[in-house]
Amino acid sequence: MLGDIDASKIPSKSKVKYKGSNQAHYNQEKTPELSIKILQVPLVILGVAVGIRFYTKAL
Repeated sequence: MLGDIDASKIPSKSKVKYKGSNQAHYNQEKTPELSIKILQVPLVILGVAVGIRFYTKAL
């Protein structure tokens, strides 16, 4: 009948083991390196823009 559960087909808890995920573990030590690398590009662009601004203002 629909909705009936056959208890013989349910695995026991002792047979079921947690394998864990295949996903890479989060490494907190790499996070600051990544944020520094991401911030370097805008800072370089800002520095170049400020340098151009002062150079063209001096002419």
